Amino acid sequence: MRQFILPAVLIVLTILGSPASARELRFAPLPLEDKKIIHEQFQGLASFLSGETGHKLKMVFFQDYAKIIDAFGKDEIDLAYLGPLPYVVLKKQFKAQEPVVCFRDTQGEASYTCSLVVFEDSGMTLNNLRDVHIGLTQPYSTCGYLAVSQMLANADLSIDHDGNRFSYAGSHSKAALGVVRGEYDVAGVKTAISKRYLHMGLRRIAESTHFPGFALIANTNTVKQEEIASIRRALLTLDPQKSEKDRKRVSRWGKQFRNGAVTPDNCNYNDVADALTRIPWPIPGTE
Repeated sequence: MRQFILPAVLIVLTILGSPASARELRFAPLPLEDKKIIHEQFQGLASFLSGETGHKLKMVFFQDYAKIIDAFGKDEIDLAYLGPLPYVVLKKQFKAQEPVVCFRDTQGEASYTCSLVVFEDSGMTLNNLRDVHIGLTQPYSTCGYLAVSQMLANADLSIDHDGNRFSYAGSHSKAALGVVRGEYDVAGVKTAISKRYLHMGLRRIAESTHFPGFALIANTNTVKQEEIASIRRALLTLDPQKSEKDRKRVSRWGKQFRNGAVTPDNCNYNDVADALTRIPWPIPGTE
């Protein structure tokens, strides 16, 4: 009889000892670039969090921010990696969200900038951007309509007046390459991404103010507080700025989130929310 009791006890202990929170979480990386590049950049992060927390992260891909926000509101996403404007728009529409961490840039700062890029020999400067075709990323991209409008306003110009017109490329890479191919006269892209294309003849003519860093956002309808806490703890424990071991551990992660993270209160999104009130709503192109 004892030979049956012991296995039964072990089975019960295994079930009871298994963390109830260890489950699959649906993770939506932001659509900055094409799906293959996104997978390569985020796979390391997903694997790290799976190993540290016991929650397997299943990446779910969406073509644009609007679809991510819509899916988030339908509880089809548990975690999302979002820029400041998409997060502010999400927060504007849904209460069931909570920033987990805010990521540092390559300089260790929890912020970033956007830039206007033109082709090297175009002769264009910020002050003479009239009668031009502007390539934007996506309507809900911080470096899209919002940042480009701000940079043009600094020169008393408008994104959709002064003979200017704009269209959406779909991603930062496509916007930058659109200038190289002659599809756009100028494009608004994240400064860090623009640097990848300078060797192709692009030149930066304006840079925005600093925006708070990209953040990992949890859906509080579907993710428990203890799960959020375990993910936050795992990311804040990493210190690639000071630890060689951590630096090697994240070396294959995307550049935009392999520099460590800070608690959400280190990223102030109020200025972005205020800027959102100063441009048309809904943002042109989202109708």
